[in-house]
Amino acid sequence: MGDLDMPYKWEKESLQKYGEQVTQNLIAGQRRYEEQHKDNDCKHCGKGNEGAIIEWGNGNPFIMHYGLWSNGRCEFCGRYSGAN
Repeated sequence: MGDLDMPYKWEKESLQKYGEQVTQNLIAGQRRYEEQHKDNDCKHCGKGNEGAIIEWGNGNPFIMHYGLWSNGRCEFCGRYSGAN
């Protein structure tokens, strides 16, 4: 599988570190996030936010979607997200 076949920047790292099944679970979670934000094209608070792999203390990974918010608004597009 070449890098061009990997739509997410964290996918290769996940495959190497966690294997196929865990990576597929992370991809499924990312796709749910994108579906929830399908009407928001912002790369910072919307479906374009690919997130980053974070591990819980027990070594289980998840995708964290970082962003810059001020009073619940995205600093890039101004959309209200409710996040602080």
